[in-house]
Amino acid sequence: MTIEYREDDATRVAEIIVHGKITMDDYTAAVEPMQAFIDRHGKVKFIEVIESFQGFDPSMLWPGIKFDWQNIPKISHVAVVSDLGWIGPMSKAAGAVIHSQVRFFGMEDLDAARDWIALA
Repeated sequence: MTIEYREDDATRVAEIIVHGKITMDDYTAAVEPMQAFIDRHGKVKFIEVIESFQGFDPSMLWPGIKFDWQNIPKISHVAVVSDLGWIGPMSKAAGAVIHSQVRFFGMEDLDAARDWIALA
């Protein structure tokens, strides 16, 4: 599995850890509990930790767009954590066009990302 998913109902924070290439099965296994988490809480926060990324199965592109379209308004804050050089600019660009507050952190600042989300 290339996506690990954890959630904390008490804080309404979900954490996604990505490593490798994301298959449609990986996507489905993560998105189903994410959707239930969002439905249960209404407004949530996410931490996305991208340890490595070798692409994704193209068949998940449209379902991913639909998931984002439906749920972005329900995500108040996103902490993106990675040491991959292109992730920071991409997360900043995404933050400029969505209503969620998005902040980028390097891997060495994972604890700071968790603290920021907890206080948000």
